[in-house]
Amino acid sequence: MRASSLHRRSIRIAVIGLLALSHALAQAQAPAETVASLRARAIDETTMPVRPGIPGGQPFWNGKAVQFLYAPAFDFKEVPGANSYRFTITPAKGHAHTFTADKPWAPLSPVWTRVMTGKATLIVRGLDASGAEIGATMTRSFHRAAAFGNDYPPPAMAWRESARTALDSLVHSPDLKCWFTTGEPDPQIHLYRYPSKIVGAAAAALAVYASQSPPPADAAEALQAARRAADYLLSISQPPATAWAFHPPTYHPTLYHERMKGHMNPNNYMTSCGAETAEYYLDIHAATQDPKYLNAAVRIAETYARQQRAEGSWLLFVTPKDGQPVTDNVMIPTLVIEFLERLGQVTGDHRFDPVREKASVWIMQNSASTCNWQGQFEDVKPLPPYENLTKHEAGDFAIHLLKTAADDAKKRALALNLLRFSEDQFVMWAQPPTDTPKGQNADGDAGAKSNRWLLPCVLEQYRCYAPVSASSAKMIRLYLAAHQATGDRMHLEKAKALAATLTRTQSNKKAPGRYQTWLMQNPGPMWFNCELLAIRAMRELAAAEP
Repeated sequence: MRASSLHRRSIRIAVIGLLALSHALAQAQAPAETVASLRARAIDETTMPVRPGIPGGQPFWNGKAVQFLYAPAFDFKEVPGANSYRFTITPAKGHAHTFTADKPWAPLSPVWTRVMTGKATLIVRGLDASGAEIGATMTRSFHRAAAFGNDYPPPAMAWRESARTALDSLVHSPDLKCWFTTGEPDPQIHLYRYPSKIVGAAAAALAVYASQSPPPADAAEALQAARRAADYLLSISQPPATAWAFHPPTYHPTLYHERMKGHMNPNNYMTSCGAETAEYYLDIHAATQDPKYLNAAVRIAETYARQQRAEGSWLLFVTPKDGQPVTDNVMIPTLVIEFLERLGQVTGDHRFDPVREKASVWIMQNSASTCNWQGQFEDVKPLPPYENLTKHEAGDFAIHLLKTAADDAKKRALALNLLRFSEDQFVMWAQPPTDTPKGQNADGDAGAKSNRWLLPCVLEQYRCYAPVSASSAKMIRLYLAAHQATGDRMHLEKAKALAATLTRTQSNKKAPGRYQTWLMQNPGPMWFNCELLAIRAMRELAAAEP
């Protein structure tokens, strides 16, 4: 059976080559003026700042940022006696640009389109009524990011075939073999130390694979493997009498101790993990119709309902037995909102709607107002506000608004601004920065050499300033949601450019057919959850743009 599967895959790749050639020819025949006008508009739109700070009002969020695509505004203080301020931007290449403004925190919009891509230094000086310089000089260095271009390579595969190939390759990889055999995580595959995320994603990938139409020849075996993975996760979840009952462990309770450091130990729990795992259970229930997995998701939701704080969210990092905080961070509950919405659609039971609505209100009053989209990753200890921004929760909430409230002008505007924040800080269209934010984790250090990145791509977070397939997947889905809500072709073209990079990673000889987790030369280990997110995004793109 395995030999015939390889034969089918070789035929599929040959057909994909013809499809890619056809796509390239179609792109070449597209009206040049249309492509050029998109490029020109992309540059013009960079003059609009992303939620600029106002002293005493809207917080300044960009103190730790490395790059800016959209004209930034900085938290510079007024100089006593100054009537105006002179701004001078000197790029590493090209001419300096100068303008004056009434306040030192004015956006750099007046000259932004003339600043060349690359490192730049900003100097702001106070001016008195006669125009003489007064007070201390204020400075800030940053990378002026490249705008969306018009010369990206075509995809190596058609979207739908790319997703199918990636799913087939993941399911039949050595990484998932243990679920076809022992039913326990392979001790040699160290990422299983994050069971809620990695065991859960493996189970869901197997279930999604088995549910394809037409079904693959080994669908029954894959579905049984999915059950084994899900059952294993159920067996190590929190007991009923604990504060976070029925939730899966963030860190493996008995294995991989040598890989657990600092905050990463079985006594700690990141409370967003339950929502992610519950969505995996819903995938398995959809494939098997076994109520056991639906009930597991419902029990996770019931715990969320019990543990929800009065203001609408949850403590992020706790000891699961008693719910005591490990840090004072609060969860940005986009995963919980998405899970509870799907659960209501599956069951027809809307008893968790008030929980979901309170969580949405919390986001509107907090993260959406402060732009504190702090990273909430299990391998990075939760940090103070603005220390470790990411686009993931911002993108999730923007997608939620665009799909559920696109007719609400204020919510739609917020969603599109969240899209711009995400692109501003994390999308690399060309010429990425050479500097990185401080405090990189091990993965960030390993992947921070931007000359190795496969462009265009999307970075994960400040503490892991490296391109990851799941980050591209998030932005692809966000651009598609924006395109559906607005009809603006720019969003679709941006999604396609990012997706094309994912297809080009499928030629990696170490993991043929799979989406590389790390979008760079000599990529590191494969994270199954990232691959599954990329597969879902590519399927969504295939439905939007066959």
